[in-house]
Amino acid sequence: MTLSRTNKQASLPCPAWVWASGSNIHTAKDRSWFGDDYMPFESYVRSADGSELKVIGIGNVTLLTKVSPNKTGPRSHSTLRLTDVLHVPSAICNIIGVPILEGYNITTRGVEGNITDLSDGRSVAYFKRQMEGARNFEIRLSGPPIGPKVGPSPFNPSNIYWIHASWPDSERERFAAAQASRQPAAGASLDLAPSEKTWLKKHFQSEFRFLQIYGLSVFREEDREEGRTILRTIMAHSEDGASESKKSDGFDFETR
Repeated sequence: MTLSRTNKQASLPCPAWVWASGSNIHTAKDRSWFGDDYMPFESYVRSADGSELKVIGIGNVTLLTKVSPNKTGPRSHSTLRLTDVLHVPSAICNIIGVPILEGYNITTRGVEGNITDLSDGRSVAYFKRQMEGARNFEIRLSGPPIGPKVGPSPFNPSNIYWIHASWPDSERERFAAAQASRQPAAGASLDLAPSEKTWLKKHFQSEFRFLQIYGLSVFREEDREEGRTILRTIMAHSEDGASESKKSDGFDFETR
């Protein structure tokens, strides 16, 4: 492997989003997972061994996910929204903590499992099949061009990992005070900018077609709002914000 290829892989975001039932917060290693509402904020979380890991920011994350190992095509993709995610670059992986249960239900069966929306029971993600004896449930992300390019797994199959993050109440209160003193950031759901509309038309032809891919309707404003968030997530993870070499007609939904 060449040095340039190694450096390129190292710059890609960590792919592992692990369900950690003992964690009271979500964490992400890479800035690129966050949206427009990202807020720099210094804090810390405690890991499984009690050590403190530095937090440098907080925001919401929208993950582009596969809903089932048995589905293909446009409806095999969905989104998973995580709120108040801490940016922890030194963590071994990304963590999904118990706050997810406020909007989703998690079911695990042996070495498999899935995540469903509490509001309608719809499947939004599933966990990759684990090897017997493995302790960690990792969600299956949508691959490119629907999802972002990601780096290699941080895990060694021969090792056992204890995944945990705890954010002290005192730090939560400090963040709440800091947040209250700031002007709210511009919402990520504002109407699309001209450059975003151009990118959408180039890669998906129309908003109608783009929303169809995610089972959303152009006739429902809440669906259009969700679509804008998804679009911005895709653009944030694509090379230079608009992959020049890929158009929607070339999207391989069957194999991602």
